[in-house]
Amino acid sequence: MNIIEISFLGVVQGITEWLPVSSSGHLVLFTQWLNIQDSSLAFDIFLHVASLAVIIFFFRKQIIEAIENSLNKRHKNKDKKDWLWYIALSSLVTAVVGLIFYRYMGAFRNSASVSDWLLVTSILLLATKFSKEHKNIGWGHALVLGLAQGFGVLPGLSRSGVVIAVALIMGVKKKQAFEYAFIMAIPAILGSFILSLGDFNWQWVYLIGFALTVVVSYLTLNLLRIIINRNYFYLFFIYTLLLALIIKTL
Repeated sequence: MNIIEISFLGVVQGITEWLPVSSSGHLVLFTQWLNIQDSSLAFDIFLHVASLAVIIFFFRKQIIEAIENSLNKRHKNKDKKDWLWYIALSSLVTAVVGLIFYRYMGAFRNSASVSDWLLVTSILLLATKFSKEHKNIGWGHALVLGLAQGFGVLPGLSRSGVVIAVALIMGVKKKQAFEYAFIMAIPAILGSFILSLGDFNWQWVYLIGFALTVVVSYLTLNLLRIIINRNYFYLFFIYTLLLALIIKTL
């Protein structure tokens, strides 16, 4: 890949990582449509590490709060009580599902598969329009959300989209759904990167894509928070549905 291609994919990752439209699905589509050579799963995951840096910075206060409330019972914020242990459970379930899918990922990195999973994403996003938020995250939510995140490795099935959508469908408060969906992604992204290290061919020019992903990701994450707070999250189903249908007609 040349500098222009790497820069382009970095921007695509930064925009689509947070929005519920499947960043991995878009990376697969653009590399195929633009005939970008040498793009691999390992490079995709490297860009996800840039997104990881943004998660840690953006949610730094919530991460510290979750740790304190889990380890120190005297803290009064019950909203994040035991979140550290919930995330551990979610991560364990995600790891099991992710390891099962990882060896077969090559079979899902094609436009036909991406379009199918985009349709699933569309259904989940639309379903959030009818959800009623009233619950705090619990053990059952952590288990189901870990499973949802595991399936989120499939290109076309948005990781953030499916986790937030499933949380909202289960009645979780939207603020908690938003924060938990991204904080629980930290172990998953780290695990994916470690698994891909053996296939990773390092090039210094990748740092350009990394830097662009960080900047664009931060701006996009702020935008998503506004969208969720204003109850417009479900409207993304229009984009994912149209994209899936367009792919199927090509």
